Amino acid sequence: MITIKRLNECTLQDAITAWNEGFSGYFTDVQMTIDVFLNRLTQEGLSANHSIVAFDGNKPIGIVLNGLRMIDGKKVAWNGGTGVATTYRGSGIGKKLIEETLAIYEKEGVDIATLEAIKQNEKAIRLYEKLGYVIEDKLFFFAHEGSFEINPFQDYLDEYKYIKTVPLAVQYLSFYKSMSSWQTQVKSVRDGEAILAVDSQTGEKVGYAFLKRNFNDDGLHVSTALYQCETASNRNDQQQVAASLLSQLFSPFDQKLKRITVNLSSNNQSVISLLQGAGFEKSVEQVYMKKICK
Repeated sequence: MITIKRLNECTLQDAITAWNEGFSGYFTDVQMTIDVFLNRLTQEGLSANHSIVAFDGNKPIGIVLNGLRMIDGKKVAWNGGTGVATTYRGSGIGKKLIEETLAIYEKEGVDIATLEAIKQNEKAIRLYEKLGYVIEDKLFFFAHEGSFEINPFQDYLDEYKYIKTVPLAVQYLSFYKSMSSWQTQVKSVRDGEAILAVDSQTGEKVGYAFLKRNFNDDGLHVSTALYQCETASNRNDQQQVAASLLSQLFSPFDQKLKRITVNLSSNNQSVISLLQGAGFEKSVEQVYMKKICK
């Protein structure tokens, strides 16, 4: 018999089994340990009360992780992953999980539901569309591994000053992208860093970036992840502002690092063209989907 329980009613081992079995053979490796799973729940604002696990008898066979936030006066939900065990795929379990998730959203008064899906996962995308989601954007992971002989973004450094701060300080800028994909929002990167670009002549804040630097067990800087890089829309120097921010956040360029973007919007052509010009390559493409619930 198939039953669905809230995550807070399940053991951690059941949750991990449901996740790892649910994403076995997936397009990218998203297998997790219990520690990684718990950390993700905390870091990304996922809710055990609103997430669900499907069981066949006592066997965990599927999972949906959900998070809820207030953004600009709207209650926004995020489906942070829908997984179904390999032997149960195609049997309607995924549809049951999404229908139960949408019922939870309705009960909680959600205004907007969001999710991302790997571009190649056409079956899942079709299911989401049947249940009312529409594709709003394409999201890209770009990556570059190694060092650079020179800073590929250095041409405009002298035109701007920079303020290093915390992501929470950026949300009050008039051009902050509050409805970017969930993992790139300020609340998801609150333990990261933020850089503000300031016009050297006027003192006007003209751009910002969110990033996280990652270190190995020996304390060595091994990678930098970019979550947002945005510029004020009223500027005619947006490309230059973006280049100056990339120059700051991806340094030092003579150091061998993995430099990546996380869910970079296809609308951010300034940053995309700069990254491609510097030799970054697209590693993953997702669709960003949204459902207006009320």
